[in-house]
Amino acid sequence: MKKISIKFGTDGWRGVIADEFTFEGVRIVSQGVSNYLKKKVGSSRKPFIVVGYDTRFLSERFAEESAQIFKLNNIKVYLSDKIITSPVLSFAVVEKKADLGIMITASHNPYYYNGYKIKGPFGGSATMDIIVDVEKEVSEVIKNTESYKKYLYPEEADRPDVERIDFLPSYKQNLLSKVDTDIIKNFDFKLLLEPMYGAAQGIYKKIIQQFSPENVTEIHSEINPSFGGISPEPIGDNLAEAKSTLLSKKYKLAICLDGDGDRIAALGEDGNYISSHHLFAIVLWYLADRKKMKGKVVKSINLSSVLDRICSKYDLEVKTTPVGFKYIAEEILKGGVIMGGEESGGLWAGGDTPERDGMFMGLKLIEIICDTGMTLNQILEKIYNEFGYFVFDRVDYEIDMDQKENLKNLLEQDIPKVLREAGVKKVITLDGYKYIMENGSWIMIRLSGTEAVVRVYTDAGSDKEAKHLQELGKKVLGSAF
Repeated sequence: MKKISIKFGTDGWRGVIADEFTFEGVRIVSQGVSNYLKKKVGSSRKPFIVVGYDTRFLSERFAEESAQIFKLNNIKVYLSDKIITSPVLSFAVVEKKADLGIMITASHNPYYYNGYKIKGPFGGSATMDIIVDVEKEVSEVIKNTESYKKYLYPEEADRPDVERIDFLPSYKQNLLSKVDTDIIKNFDFKLLLEPMYGAAQGIYKKIIQQFSPENVTEIHSEINPSFGGISPEPIGDNLAEAKSTLLSKKYKLAICLDGDGDRIAALGEDGNYISSHHLFAIVLWYLADRKKMKGKVVKSINLSSVLDRICSKYDLEVKTTPVGFKYIAEEILKGGVIMGGEESGGLWAGGDTPERDGMFMGLKLIEIICDTGMTLNQILEKIYNEFGYFVFDRVDYEIDMDQKENLKNLLEQDIPKVLREAGVKKVITLDGYKYIMENGSWIMIRLSGTEAVVRVYTDAGSDKEAKHLQELGKKVLGSAF
């Protein structure tokens, strides 16, 4: 029998379905969460959890299993009555005043993964203190499975019914309160929505169509557990069909969301890919220049340096965090933040929950276009002219455990020879290994906490330089493998 091993990464527990991620594993984690919550709340009242799920294979079944474990533990639980995005579940935590939220999703990971995200009572990714305590409880359940037999392996007749409710109406009302609907109303350009077969399908289209129904088109809006053979992450070739559709039908903008709807990318009117770095820059410029907002900006270590230059001009404080939105959420909860975000497409720009939300950010982009009278490409050109042209790139390499250990040892020892000879000025080891060059460009090598991959990030002032930095990264990996 395979030994059960459950570890939470940058945003929850994820694993390959039927291998690491199983019904038994979901029950064990849910029992650990139950133990944590009962200790946290005490005997003064009944704990309360809300549960949601995405379009992935077996997500609804996993969600049902989790909800049943909570009810068996005498915890009040509401289960979503339909597929929802992670931000919908996060808002439900706050709106329903729940103690925690559980979202069954593996976000942007390949189709054969599923996952278990925990949302804190504030409606964002669970903070490290919550995760650490839950992991301890999960380990205790694994060690003493027999003690929890009545919860983990109930007879069919003992399985409780779980109350299902609709979380969407309250979310939609809140979402629309965060943007200027008078500006968006009757927008006059063609818009393409690309939910990538994910949880935003249908939901987002209905919200946006109320403003300009004749101008909104959605693709990939049916259930497809294999996500059309691609990972539901809005990057690169994953958006080939969206690009082709946009160009052939002459759309001005494509809003592209990941599998659980919390991350965003876009395509401009030329079919050009607009990454989270560029979207962050666009929205930040709008908030600082047009809305005159002041406060703190929070960004993950692997985001472009152009954001620092924008903050410098508008006298905004910059806080840099490790990779993972939970670190950004912690800063948002402290107050004073006007915008926060991470490299993989998770952006925040105000609201009731410290949670990234692709649907909200997409509406914000529509507002910006309508308010400024400029396309996103025109705004980017303005940013390039004032703050410098920037090219960000990321390449993922699949690795095995031996390769991972070899690379880790190499990077821990010293600056790799090939990078030292290329002129690295300093190294930042906040989360991974970020090597800064003399001219301010950089290359970062980071081992993923949720997948068997190593990621090489580069930020440069030209396409040629970005390509050169990626070649250097490839050589570093080659020397380790």
